Amino acid sequence: MKLLRLRHDYQEAAAQLEGQFPDPAHATQSIEQDTHVTAHDGSTIAVFLSQRIDPELYRLAHALWKPVKGVPSNRATAVGVKSLHTSMNRYGVPSPRSGVPRVVLDVLKSKGVGQGILGFSRVPRQKAKLTRTTLTIRSPEMLDVNRPLVKLVNRLYKYYLPDLYAKQRTVVKKIPHLRQTAFSTIYVVKNWQTAYHADGNLPGGMTAIMCMGAFTGGALVLPRWRIAFAYEPGDLLLFDAEELHGNLPFAGERMSAAFYCTRYIPDCSR
Repeated sequence: MKLLRLRHDYQEAAAQLEGQFPDPAHATQSIEQDTHVTAHDGSTIAVFLSQRIDPELYRLAHALWKPVKGVPSNRATAVGVKSLHTSMNRYGVPSPRSGVPRVVLDVLKSKGVGQGILGFSRVPRQKAKLTRTTLTIRSPEMLDVNRPLVKLVNRLYKYYLPDLYAKQRTVVKKIPHLRQTAFSTIYVVKNWQTAYHADGNLPGGMTAIMCMGAFTGGALVLPRWRIAFAYEPGDLLLFDAEELHGNLPFAGERMSAAFYCTRYIPDCSR
């Protein structure tokens, strides 16, 4: 495992890129082999693991997850557009929720963009309650058949980042139905090049991301550190999704899956 310690932090400059699409010029280093990336103070930025996922597992996941077709209607920043208020109350006060313009969603749908959320998510307007997502209830095989993959990703996280893993598990295991891994949710995306955005997951935790399909390009860029991860099917990337990130253009059919812990877990454990 290569250790890469980055001495420069471009946080202020990166913040200006939020909502913009990544450009190869935003990264001065491309990582394609096993690498533990740290900041100058020794804190972990990311761990890149090359070819740790068996082809049988990611091909099965790809086949099962390919039907996802939800649209990213509430992810304006990741789509790369200004958000719109989705509704107003009877007093004319706009909803705090933001949406993506319909014309933009129509373009994304025409390109085959889709998303799906598996596992648990917050009940709307109830921060203190988690429930199985609609997709999980409607298509339980999408999660159940992929249990071996989920367990493998969990083991890799535990092995390579044991301290961060232990902290995340301490939070997750307070919820009775979330005792098996450090994750509560899997976010599946297909054919979507995202603009720079932060996911808003559990602070202090790591997201594990993998990709599937036949494509070229699509490297994940972290502009704060000016690095890109050229990950391919079989690779796994552990990183802090609270940092701005987005992916470069790609050609072909590309799907990715992010394993994470929702930020609402602490509220639900009280």
